[in-house]
Amino acid sequence: MGRARYGLRPPRRDRTAIVTDSSAALPGAVLAHPFAAGIRQVPLAVMVGDQIHTEGDDDLALDLPLALAAGTPVRTSRPSPGAFRAVYAELARAGYARIVSVHLSGELSGTVEAARLAAADAPCPVTVVDSRTAGLALGTGVLDAAIEAGFGRPLEEVVARARGTLTGATVLVSVPSLEPLRRGGRVGALSSLIGTLLQVRPVLTLEGGALHLVDRPRTTARAIDRMVELVADRAAHEPLRVAVHTYGDDAGAQALVDRLQRHSATPVPAVPLPAVLAAHVGLGALAVVAVPLDPEPLPKD
Repeated sequence: MGRARYGLRPPRRDRTAIVTDSSAALPGAVLAHPFAAGIRQVPLAVMVGDQIHTEGDDDLALDLPLALAAGTPVRTSRPSPGAFRAVYAELARAGYARIVSVHLSGELSGTVEAARLAAADAPCPVTVVDSRTAGLALGTGVLDAAIEAGFGRPLEEVVARARGTLTGATVLVSVPSLEPLRRGGRVGALSSLIGTLLQVRPVLTLEGGALHLVDRPRTTARAIDRMVELVADRAAHEPLRVAVHTYGDDAGAQALVDRLQRHSATPVPAVPLPAVLAAHVGLGALAVVAVPLDPEPLPKD
């Protein structure tokens, strides 16, 4: 019934599409590359005051930093199941036989649940993966999965590659203030520590899909030192792919790039945080993503 309903072409069994969301921070130039033809990125919504934007809106690029600086309420929202259904249907019509849908940590957003709801009646089989991470850690897992899919690997190998990359990723974040995270309800286990972290520049990590405190240096310089030290310690044991995120601190990001390059097996890009993440970490946030160069594939649970 599904194939007739959606007017689909017969599937090509070697084609697996990859769907993610805008928290993956994949630059437009990457998504435009021919090897990324099977990737789709569903935008999340960002609400600045009473205005609703989606990732990539020109107005959002102007309104969000002003709102964060002024303390204007900013909220984010998952895509609707309908948005995922539309993408799944479009890929099925394009001839993809199956889809792997990889999304922002379920501890931080309901995005992965919306994908699961949509997958239940999709016109082709959809495997939904909770990345338990965010930013380019998620984006790198998506790209690794897309490469496997592009080589025509079986579904199990595509999923295993994504899970291996995602599980092996380290995400470190330094924020000027925990207030945006508190307002957005993303502090989780940090809630009891907020009062003790007012005069520090905390370094956080994503562990088990949620944010946890790593250290509490008192200055930005010491926070950067700590993130570099943690990456260097890991790089001493395995080759890494390293990337830097920022929102409103380009100089700090470049300083991080320069210092981290010696610990990365690949060039270190500086990529702006997606708006849906910047809304929660605030202006001046810096983040580092470190992913094994050749992660061990992990089979589906």
